[in-house]
Amino acid sequence: MKIRKKNWKYVFLLGPLLIAAGVTAALVSGVWEPLTVGLVIAGTVTIALWLLYLSYEQSFWGRRSTQASTNALIATLAVFVILGVINFIAVRYPVRIDLTESQQFTLAPQTQQILRNLQQTVKVWVFDPTQNPQIKELLQSYKREGGEKFQFEFVDPLAQPGKAREFSITSIGEVYLQSGDKKQVLQKGGTAFGSDPNQGLSEIKLTNGLEEILSTRVATVYFLQGKGARPLKEGQGGIQQAEKALKDKYYNAQTLNLTERKEVPEDADALIVPGLEKPFSDTEIKALKAYLDRGGSLLLMVDPAMDTGLDKMLQEWGVKLDTRLAIDASGTGQRFGLGPTVPTVRRYGEHPITQSFGNGISFYPFARAVETSPVEGIEEKPLIWTSQESWAESDLTTKKL
Repeated sequence: MKIRKKNWKYVFLLGPLLIAAGVTAALVSGVWEPLTVGLVIAGTVTIALWLLYLSYEQSFWGRRSTQASTNALIATLAVFVILGVINFIAVRYPVRIDLTESQQFTLAPQTQQILRNLQQTVKVWVFDPTQNPQIKELLQSYKREGGEKFQFEFVDPLAQPGKAREFSITSIGEVYLQSGDKKQVLQKGGTAFGSDPNQGLSEIKLTNGLEEILSTRVATVYFLQGKGARPLKEGQGGIQQAEKALKDKYYNAQTLNLTERKEVPEDADALIVPGLEKPFSDTEIKALKAYLDRGGSLLLMVDPAMDTGLDKMLQEWGVKLDTRLAIDASGTGQRFGLGPTVPTVRRYGEHPITQSFGNGISFYPFARAVETSPVEGIEEKPLIWTSQESWAESDLTTKKL
């Protein structure tokens, strides 16, 4: 009989354990299912039976041991409740720390901003029954930032032919983005997540897809052609990649020749001058000035020592193009196989163009310096600065290089 009593003393521990397990499961899942309710009931019954058993003991409630056991029971329940709450917080509000130097497991600031500002629900449909762990981790990262507004689902086209017909699926690995009645293909055929970022689903493709499906307007960007500007085609000197990058972000990229057309089109959200070999004529300068005066945006990409003919117009905006070459002697570029004529930049201005750059490194081969001066009514906001070990050099034969 003494052995039985000794064993029964520890039966009550099952009660708090069962109750804690049931409560924790319910908190994590957010739903009180029959199993979780059953665990709580079983734990409560176990504690009740234990107390009932001990109540038959003579003068049980007056013993010091009873008070000690009661205190122990309360302390045990408190510990399990605290552990349950901690577990609930950890599951519902997870914190992830990316310790890699390049932050390769962290979404880009632009992506985070889009997800946090979602006003409508978007859903990614992955028609791949294998649930590739890489793509699943990518989508879970988006889910953590977007919350309930971002959803995703893996679908087996063979098991759910109706859903496959709805999206006109023809092969395994296709990925679609849906928002309301709008559907957009992100990946057509092949594997949903490939080793080649141009073939598999990636953060770039997914974020670009979000921007397009949420956008109500397509911006138009014109590339100036003629005057020796770099052509929008493949081959040496071509800038087809720049055009493709804009189209990937769902900009409408067009070409413009001011020799043939005497004004910048009204639908131009921005005008890009990708290099020059000849200065602008008076007629072309007049067209550019009229465009800027009506609120246009101009991106000038001009090599050092090149005369643009725009000095007078730029002075009205407080900008002067220095003819010298920017030299970076910090040695940072050497880690990437680059020389001093390719400045490496890690310091950026406070502007929407550079706000997502963070502490990232960017490179500017054969760049020229820019000088600014205050002009009434014009707000100056520099975008990038070279390192303190940089200077503007006019003598490219100097031994300093």
